[in-house]
Amino acid sequence: MIQGILTFNFLLNQNETTGEINPEFSPIQLVFQNEQFNEENYFELIIENDIFATFYQHTTGLFGTKYGFSNFYEGKLKETPYQVVSYFKQLPDGTQYLTTSIFELDDEIELFEDILKDMAKRLDTIFDKLAKATNTKQLDLISNVNIRLMNELKYTIFQIQRLSQLDRLQKVALIYNSDVRLKMLETLRDRPISKDEMKKIVEKMKPTANIDILLRPFVELNLVRRDWIKGEKDKKTGVIKNQGEYLFLIKDIMFSRIPNENLLKHFKDTNNELIEPFKQKAIDYFSHYDPYIEDVEETKKLASILLNPDVYDFFVLMRSNHYPLDKIPKIFSEFAVTEILLDNLKKLNVITEIKDENKRSWILLLTDIKPLTIFPEYLLPKIRAAYRDEDSDGKITYEVAKKALDLLEVSYPEKVTF
Repeated sequence: MIQGILTFNFLLNQNETTGEINPEFSPIQLVFQNEQFNEENYFELIIENDIFATFYQHTTGLFGTKYGFSNFYEGKLKETPYQVVSYFKQLPDGTQYLTTSIFELDDEIELFEDILKDMAKRLDTIFDKLAKATNTKQLDLISNVNIRLMNELKYTIFQIQRLSQLDRLQKVALIYNSDVRLKMLETLRDRPISKDEMKKIVEKMKPTANIDILLRPFVELNLVRRDWIKGEKDKKTGVIKNQGEYLFLIKDIMFSRIPNENLLKHFKDTNNELIEPFKQKAIDYFSHYDPYIEDVEETKKLASILLNPDVYDFFVLMRSNHYPLDKIPKIFSEFAVTEILLDNLKKLNVITEIKDENKRSWILLLTDIKPLTIFPEYLLPKIRAAYRDEDSDGKITYEVAKKALDLLEVSYPEKVTF
């Protein structure tokens, strides 16, 4: 869980007499989610050395940026057991600001990247106003901008908390919203694999990836089992080989769209005038829809919107409701642009717009989204082939093959519900 978001102003503090520099980070707004921290003891969360180390990562040009510094940095702190996503902003007058979002080590910070980037865009305006107010010593304006900054940090923490509480549908979206996880799923569809081997595959795509965090939604959804395999002793060397933790796919999964039956039933029961045009829209869409051949990029976009807290709340609301375009419920956050969100959902055929007899536009959920779980029967010949394979890269041992077949047999009657 996020611990807090801290903002600092970097000051050189040059002595006018001696010319000596005493650099420091001056706190501006410190907002904490963890109540054990406050403005008096924030150094227990991130000490000064770690703040300077983070600042160094931004300003040394290690990322090859055009202007010699990087706006964003992700990494682990050295002195305290946390990881950070920091945002650096340097204004034309040389004023420098650092905003550090601090998370626990097992948090999947990639999940919050869009929220943090949206915050950064708004911070650009705030920091610009704060610097101007400070340089001109407008105390009232400084106070007002500080209040706005504090509210922005609180709102971002609120959004991160919303996104931290994923339901099962959103956990499927985690898989399809990640190229790394899709690669893991593709690999497991081919054969069982050791955790160490999977880790090497993953690290080629993302060197800093945490394999246990990446596996989390697979395991929580009961798609993958992890089990220890006893190795075999090499007759020539006596060395134990192929021993360790292995990963086994026991259920495959994909996104599937289904008609919005709740709304169709409601229209039928109430004799709603929108039933016929809505039914026709559904027929037009599903007559050409096949979940097995849907474009991967389209599925990725679908997964992405399900991981947007504002869009997901609206999606859930629309499962059993419909609204006139001019009276869309105000469930979106204050920074969300309703028109853009609705337009994105229309492009993905999640919602549709229909006019009634009075030419009034209504928004309706055209396609509900439901994960489709599949027993991976296709794995049976692949497991046998991998056992018989003479190629050491693709070969699996007898113990691995037996465990894979046993797990598939045991898990066959198990259901994954959503």
